[in-house]
Amino acid sequence: MYIILYNRPDRMGANLTWFIMQIIHAHFNNCFIHCTDLTFENESFFIKTIRQFENIYNKKLTSKLGTDDHGPILYWIQWTEQDWPGNCMFVCNQIQCDLMSYFKKHLYQDFREILDKNASLYINPVFQLPSQLRKKIGIHLRLDDVSSRQDYNGSYCVEYYREKLNKGNININLDEEHEFGKTKNIHIPSWGRQYNPYDCQAPIDEKRLEPIISQVREKYPEHEVIIVASPQGTIKLPYPCIRSANMDQDLYYLCNCDVIICSRSLYCFSSVYLGNATEIYIPMWGHIAGTGLTSKYDQNTNLVYW
Repeated sequence: MYIILYNRPDRMGANLTWFIMQIIHAHFNNCFIHCTDLTFENESFFIKTIRQFENIYNKKLTSKLGTDDHGPILYWIQWTEQDWPGNCMFVCNQIQCDLMSYFKKHLYQDFREILDKNASLYINPVFQLPSQLRKKIGIHLRLDDVSSRQDYNGSYCVEYYREKLNKGNININLDEEHEFGKTKNIHIPSWGRQYNPYDCQAPIDEKRLEPIISQVREKYPEHEVIIVASPQGTIKLPYPCIRSANMDQDLYYLCNCDVIICSRSLYCFSSVYLGNATEIYIPMWGHIAGTGLTSKYDQNTNLVYW
């Protein structure tokens, strides 16, 4: 069997993490992968990496199975409003492991080798390479198109997804989530919403970030703090910033920082999968819990949730 890596009508981070989730599902089920639907950001060297990874992955699977017959297509993705965390939960429940740990154990090495080769070809020659970033604390700020959204308490939706995974109840049901919100005295919109204000990509108040930054700087006193953010949006934190229009270059920078303080952003979450950080500080929000983080399936030892 084989699966087609479907893209999404979203931006880079949502698509990269969506592709990784599908690759994990294919690997666990011994399915070949076809990248015929990778039309998003075709010029990105991260997307080029996925296309090149397809060849290596399929060759290894051919050797394992003793056949290059890809067989019929396997359709399995549920297309709903809650599809990103919902499908991640489905895969997590199937593999009985959080998605990041599985990816790091089975797929990361091949993927990262291709990514590093592509980065050496496509990034600015003066850009710092991995060997130069081992004493960097990378802070990602999610601004840009979500700047008008409010900060929020992400622990509610984390609890919702974590309970579903811990009980093996992975049905996707926004009305059920709406009822869960009532038990917490919060309003989680049901079907037809544009986004869930308690589980979405949104800025984090800088006053809430400052204690985390201080904690990390105290633990890593010799590390330099660098902020990575898009060119749009206001930043008041007193640290050097990288704010280029090159999404690949900025993401690759995050992938190589020794310590990362994440935003509520799937762009930043891509660096959690693809990076080599010693320690990663992740804010609580439901999407990350959908991948198995914070649940009984969480096998990570270098993540700090806040």
